[in-house]
Amino acid sequence: MNSKVKSIIICIVVILCLGVMLFVLNLTGKKDDSSSESSSSPAESVKTIPLTDDIANDLDNTYVKTVEIKNENDSFTISHVKGKTDKWEIKALSGIEQSDTVYSGLASIIADFSATDIAEENADDLSKFGLENAKTKFTVTFSDDKNTKRTYLIGDITPNENDYYVCEEGKSTVYTVSSGTLSYFFYKREDFIALTMLDKPVSDDDYPDFIKETIKVKSNDYDMVIVTPEETLDYMPSAQVMTEPVFAYLDATNSASITHGMWGLSASSAIKAKPGKSDFKEYGLLDPMTKVILETSDGTYTLSIGDPIYAKDSNGKETSAIESYYTYLDGVSGKDVIFKVAADSLPWAGVEPSYFISSLMTYNAATDLKSVIVDDGKEKTTFKLTSKVNPEAEADEDEQQTMMLSSVKLNGKDLNVEVWKSWYQYLLQCPASEVYFKEPETECYLTVSINRIDGGKDVLKFYKDTNRRTIVKLNGKTSYRIESEYVSKLVSNMKLAIEGKEINVD
Repeated sequence: MNSKVKSIIICIVVILCLGVMLFVLNLTGKKDDSSSESSSSPAESVKTIPLTDDIANDLDNTYVKTVEIKNENDSFTISHVKGKTDKWEIKALSGIEQSDTVYSGLASIIADFSATDIAEENADDLSKFGLENAKTKFTVTFSDDKNTKRTYLIGDITPNENDYYVCEEGKSTVYTVSSGTLSYFFYKREDFIALTMLDKPVSDDDYPDFIKETIKVKSNDYDMVIVTPEETLDYMPSAQVMTEPVFAYLDATNSASITHGMWGLSASSAIKAKPGKSDFKEYGLLDPMTKVILETSDGTYTLSIGDPIYAKDSNGKETSAIESYYTYLDGVSGKDVIFKVAADSLPWAGVEPSYFISSLMTYNAATDLKSVIVDDGKEKTTFKLTSKVNPEAEADEDEQQTMMLSSVKLNGKDLNVEVWKSWYQYLLQCPASEVYFKEPETECYLTVSINRIDGGKDVLKFYKDTNRRTIVKLNGKTSYRIESEYVSKLVSNMKLAIEGKEINVD
């Protein structure tokens, strides 16, 4: 990988948006209803009663100027952005990136606002429809010379649960309107916020340089630090390595979401715009469970992951499964918002190094080596290696020749190269899954030195911890704990390799 993404629109709204977007941008009158009906089969015909037809037919270049929404959740005004016929905003959200798609959908609904039926004409008791003291209402101002206003009240849901009772304020005709059409009017202001937290680059070449990532998990007494090293080995599984709490190569598959998952990160919903200290405390973000600091050539981003949100069963009871987390991203303009993000989009939440590091303690290609020395405290076994250009392999795109291990010698004697390579592969596959920091209390009983042609080296030292566990120091730093059985097999397999016999990998 080069070093250098829930939409909240209901499906029915999306379909309506596509069909009536022309009305939003430039309302010039509606098509003849009879023409529309004649082209539809009976099964396709939907009974509708236009509620804004008079405005759309009589006005030219009409658009939605403002929408005032008041419901149980919030009260706010959506305003048309001056000079931009397809742009709206909630001024109370100034400075926060808002969703043009949601605004366009709302405007389209209003421009083509229709009822499914008339529940009662000249109704003398609006209370039976929940319209006497309606909890939800909206006022639309259009851009004609008179700044025409329409205020609609939304009452109770109908018995079929597909519609709501609606009437225009000051009038007595009660309509039924599809619940999908009315969904926007139950929103709070945060529902109009754009949900992409950090844009994903168009291509791999557009990614900024990855410099450093620090992952702080509150339950751990150490930080995880991932960097792009100045120099990389040809066969490193990832372009980044972990340097703290121990040095480790990254697993190419699992580490991608850790190192580059912040780009393209999207929320399922916006919870609180322009939060204050009390909000951060309420959602567990004052002292977050996990904090990720990503340093790049484009700037630094800090992602805080707060309290979890648990999934609920069919009875509405919380389960133990974490569905999402409250999060906050600092470092991106227009994102001063506490978001709700799906748990599977947050691989950093409570992560341990074992999730994303490679099982390889060291990663040196055999063709890069001049020697491997195994010292058990009594005897040193020194393998001397020679490599040459592989005559059967073509040069790569950088015109670098492919090398091949040509000989392995022990005390001047040639060993079977293929058998030795299988032993060396077993050495590289040392199961480094448990990161460990406690200093060993015993003496080193085995040292393996891997010496490169360029002068670099990796040194593995093994110390007994228990009868079944061994502590490993990598380049002088206590780093891992592994099964002692692996070390025993490493030594016995070395003896087999010296004899030219097939090694035991089981």
